[in-house]
Amino acid sequence: MKIPRISSSLALVAIVSATAHAQHAQVSAVAVDPTQSNMVWVCNRDNDSVSRIDVSTGNVIEIPVGVKPRSLAFSHDGALVFVANQRGNIPTGANIVLGFPANPEPGTVSVIDVAGLAVQSTITDVGVEAYGVAVAPSGLWFAVSGFRSGTIKFYDVATQTLQATHQFERNLNFLSSGTIADHDSNRDGVADLGDPRGFTIDQSSTRMYVTHNKSSYISVLDVSLATGLPTGAVLVTKINVDEYPFDTFFNTTKVTTVESQGKPRFLEDIAVSPDGTRALVPHLLHNVNHDVGHDFGGAIAGDFANRVYPALTVIDLANGSYGNPGDNSNRLHHQLSDDPDPALYTPYGNPGTTSFGDKIILGGVGAPVLGAGQTIVVSGLQPGDTAILYLGTAEASLPFLGGILLLQPRRALNITTGHATLGIPDFALYHDLTAHAQVLVNVGGLDAEFVLSNGLHLHLDQAGPGLNKMGHRAGHPSKVLYNAAGDNVVMLNRGSEDLFLYSVNGSDMTLRSVFPPRLDHVERTALDTTTAMGDMPLGMAMVADLTTVNDDSLLYIVNEATHSLTSLRVDWTGGTIHEERGQINTLTGPDNFSVSERIGQELFEDASRAQTAGNFNNSCASCHFEGGADANVWQRGAGPRSTMPVYGGTLGTGLILWKGVRLNLGETGPMFGGENGGTGILTDAEQQGLVDYHETIPFPLNPNLEAGMVLSAQAAMGRDLFFGTNDCGLNCNPTLRHAGCAACHAEVELNPALHPGPRFYTLDFVDPMLTGGENLQAFDPDCFSLRENIVAINIRNVNTIAVTAATDPIPDRNLDGYIDYETYGIMNEDTDDDFKRDDNNSYLCDCTVGVPNCDSDGHRIFRRPGNLFVIPTKAGVFATAPYFHDHAAYSLRSLVHPDSQTVDVNFGFDAIYGSAAWGGQPPYPGLNKIFNEEHDIFGHEDITGISDVQINLQSGSLNQKLIDMEAILSFIQSL
Repeated sequence: MKIPRISSSLALVAIVSATAHAQHAQVSAVAVDPTQSNMVWVCNRDNDSVSRIDVSTGNVIEIPVGVKPRSLAFSHDGALVFVANQRGNIPTGANIVLGFPANPEPGTVSVIDVAGLAVQSTITDVGVEAYGVAVAPSGLWFAVSGFRSGTIKFYDVATQTLQATHQFERNLNFLSSGTIADHDSNRDGVADLGDPRGFTIDQSSTRMYVTHNKSSYISVLDVSLATGLPTGAVLVTKINVDEYPFDTFFNTTKVTTVESQGKPRFLEDIAVSPDGTRALVPHLLHNVNHDVGHDFGGAIAGDFANRVYPALTVIDLANGSYGNPGDNSNRLHHQLSDDPDPALYTPYGNPGTTSFGDKIILGGVGAPVLGAGQTIVVSGLQPGDTAILYLGTAEASLPFLGGILLLQPRRALNITTGHATLGIPDFALYHDLTAHAQVLVNVGGLDAEFVLSNGLHLHLDQAGPGLNKMGHRAGHPSKVLYNAAGDNVVMLNRGSEDLFLYSVNGSDMTLRSVFPPRLDHVERTALDTTTAMGDMPLGMAMVADLTTVNDDSLLYIVNEATHSLTSLRVDWTGGTIHEERGQINTLTGPDNFSVSERIGQELFEDASRAQTAGNFNNSCASCHFEGGADANVWQRGAGPRSTMPVYGGTLGTGLILWKGVRLNLGETGPMFGGENGGTGILTDAEQQGLVDYHETIPFPLNPNLEAGMVLSAQAAMGRDLFFGTNDCGLNCNPTLRHAGCAACHAEVELNPALHPGPRFYTLDFVDPMLTGGENLQAFDPDCFSLRENIVAINIRNVNTIAVTAATDPIPDRNLDGYIDYETYGIMNEDTDDDFKRDDNNSYLCDCTVGVPNCDSDGHRIFRRPGNLFVIPTKAGVFATAPYFHDHAAYSLRSLVHPDSQTVDVNFGFDAIYGSAAWGGQPPYPGLNKIFNEEHDIFGHEDITGISDVQINLQSGSLNQKLIDMEAILSFIQSL
């Protein structure tokens, strides 16, 4: 409840003594001290620390914690802060090849003593890659999500002891219960409930709602309690928010419409309405069936304008549903055909402050639609105050009664009720006109005090943003918060680095404001700390400001790339957002990242820059989120192409893209300029920044390793068979049998002539002289490094090409007696994919016109046959399903044992992992094409006796084949 206008000292007493806890508990990287609202705590993800920031003074205290802190939460008495450290004590450069530190912990929770401003204890075994932490509204327990381990763990706040664990079925290769159909219900190769990330604990402290990153499902858990503490959790239901009717295998219709639609991806956050009836989830939509060969007639600025869309989904919690007839679910879309400048109120300048500390804020209700009446609202007025509204058509900066008049007045109106309705008619002259308004308040009716409000743009048009429309295109929506009344929502956009404010009525929403404004948008300079918003916003927290009579809140946002805190004021009455104070640096010591790495990170994440995206389309992170893959296969002119992860820098990634087109991440400018709709023009510093940032992206920590980050006994046996060694310690492989895997997936190179060192299970190696920057012209002016005969070691034919009989008349390409054609309708068949260097900021590989493979412009053509593809690293492969360039293999199990994904009745359907699990539904795509190839551990020698693996492995009996296959699978999924 807001306090009446009283003295500032009494107001301060009121705010300190009246702190209340949120109705629901939501994961966040920002938290406000419940006993001191001016103390804001944030995670410094890349600097392995948290900071306490006194927003009233700007004083910062930085506290070291674990590696990659992702979220934090207060105990209700404000005495403790719990911090979820994603990588525990494991540095980002540590991995299974380079090794781990002693006593590795792949996820921890730091417990900070607030009074002492230091870590008092560290909780271990909290889950692999701990991501979310939140204290239940009861204040008695807290929960931690293990992103990679697929766990939710419950702890006693008082003792910090483990009370219960809920394990989601995260691993489609080794199911602990049920069948593949139970745990991959939508047949996308992603565990429905793997990768738990953000969550909210409802006000009863007995129910949780959990997001699952690349999965389109929200899980609902009921938490059982005894004396207020959890004794366990059970899955009540899983709610699928996917309404996309198309699929690259099961509905191969090519999408030729320009429309917001797609598979939901990167669901990080979930906010529950104060009444508990609805939940909001911000995310992206990936329109994977977009027809790249269709002529859209200029309707899109780059293919990704119609491939990646922002969305805000409303889930009906009362019915536990989304998209069911008659339920209260909804989704906000942005269509490319939407008016880019709808009628909207946009504040500018700063609100005035009275001597009582109240804010005089000018806003609006609805939208300033011509002919419909335009309602202006003044927030902060009290009985006895008088106000004059000034209107004009031009901005100004005029000293006026101790303040600054922000417009040239053409009209003045007295306001006595806190609002005024204008009557601007719908004349063509007024279409897309921006008028200006400001209020002068006489405080208490006394001539002694006059206060000017902020200015307000009235962008006049025939229609506003519209009911249940996003209003503007958001770049990667990632976080969302309800206000305490539940009638407004703030959405934070990670890619476009801005906020959208919506009014809420049940499941209906209408855009009220955007901050920074989109009206006359001016692009921010990268890494600029003088603006209100910073770069790469990763979290936010909100607290009501009880020191004013306004219905307002203070909103705090942590910006990772600028390592800064943004402080804003949101006025719910007028629907406005204002800068409260400038960005505050959250670090007291040096940044762990170099300036170059920050430049590259910002480019990778930012969807608001003309270089990287047209109209806020998308960024690199829209598909390669946190360096990973998106579980999609995209249709391209030369065939299907899945999104490849970029873990481990260039050494871990190898050549960029499936055909080995680019030497390093710095050469991706043309992709920004083509598919993304940006200019694609990068400076030398920006290009080098992308190269340097790539080196900071770690491999994911593997939940399939045992305590101490070591292989299980079964995986150790698989390693021996993988490499032909006998190192497991149990004499697993005395005859040194091997599956031949190391021929393409080496762990290390020992040859002194071939740049010895780690290889991360791939031969896709690029000379470091070329990967570290723009050195191709100096080091290799004839571009041998990209020529097909030289790069042949990096790109191989393992019979995964996706073609039909119309293109390839040979049905059995590897002569093993089985038909190799796909069992589904291919949208775009694999064809030769020759290329030329296309980055004008890089060396274009000049050649002499007339010589072979030289075009008429004097640039070399590099040949790439349709059946050759690079060899992706297998480090972190557990996290990047499905597999191959066309995603034909839905799991690692089907990759090494294609029987489990065959549609051939001669092999009997695998009842747990294969087609039989689906009953009458269409099965997964068949994998006959990789029978007897390099990945088929089991082999299919019944017709021709040819098996690339069994020639070397020599398993012998059927039982031994199964043992070998399970062991190698266990090893691969542990990398």
